[in-house]
Amino acid sequence: MARNSERLSSAERRLHIQQALTSSGAPISATQLGEECGVTRQVIVKDIALLRAEGTHIISTNRGYILATASNKPRRAFSVRHQPDEVERELSLIVDLGGHVLDVQIDHEVYGRITAKLDVHSPVQLRKFLDDFAPSHALARLTDGYHRHVVEAESESVLDDIERALRDAGLLVEG
Repeated sequence: MARNSERLSSAERRLHIQQALTSSGAPISATQLGEECGVTRQVIVKDIALLRAEGTHIISTNRGYILATASNKPRRAFSVRHQPDEVERELSLIVDLGGHVLDVQIDHEVYGRITAKLDVHSPVQLRKFLDDFAPSHALARLTDGYHRHVVEAESESVLDDIERALRDAGLLVEG
């Protein structure tokens, strides 16, 4: 890793970012990458944008950047609507049936589709999400509770079970 006194060229910096994200098992913040490369966080954010434009699949999370990994597991998008106090019930239904909630999406009339990565696939992760982020309900306020989750599971039958449970709970928006 580079020290602050060793300023990397932009190409070297982007290579370092790719290598760091590939070898890391956890998200890495732009601040941390900037310190490693001897540049500001803003420079790293621009480098990430360039890497994405070149085809590198980098995902922004609330804890930093990660590389997207390919999965052969089936996925399905579920359109749902609920009140802020029903977030735990909704996500618990999905996780308890074996679903991995990849993200939450809303359609904004000005900005288009807005997606936020969730990566919730266990009760422990669900509790952390609820403790850290759910209290703000920021996205839900923009769309009167309407949103979409992309969910991954081991099989289509698990996704069918999740769809049925969301419908039975009155959370699924159909049509």
